[in-house]
Amino acid sequence: MRDGPAIDSVTGGGSCTAAFTGTLATWSFAGETGNQASTAVTTKAAGITAGAVTRAAGLTAVTGTGSINASNWPLTAQRDPTKYYAFTITPPAGCTLSITGASIDAKSSGTGPASGAVSTSVDNYATTTAVSTSAPGTVALTVTNAPGMVEVRVYGFAATAAGGTLRLQNALSIDGQLK
Repeated sequence: MRDGPAIDSVTGGGSCTAAFTGTLATWSFAGETGNQASTAVTTKAAGITAGAVTRAAGLTAVTGTGSINASNWPLTAQRDPTKYYAFTITPPAGCTLSITGASIDAKSSGTGPASGAVSTSVDNYATTTAVSTSAPGTVALTVTNAPGMVEVRVYGFAATAAGGTLRLQNALSIDGQLK
């Protein structure tokens, strides 16, 4: 047994100088028109690189004050891997990223997606967690010790009309840990 800090035998370092637990990044949709191409990160933990929230090319931009909004969501009860909102989060060099949850305020129109889900690139979007399309909520996510960029996707599906919309509104945030 050894006292003192552990040494990473692969890199020779292993020390994260930006260790942190809490809200890793937040995106605010206040003042957005809804049909903008993307929404930049508003706040982030020291060292984090966070990409803008964007909509997939398979969706159609729609105006909607204080949001990023889209139509053309799947009418089927399954998610379409080409129709989602996405953003990335990357830990600083020397750190790993764990994501434990997300606060998502997704709002569907009357003919928009009745179902929503969130997934990550860690397992190529295979594992999904249900997201409300009618009220703000917090969902648990399990990303453990990712050494690099993680993409998070929010899907909508089970719309009743192609013109139905799903918006991300107010704010979106990701919680977790850098170590």
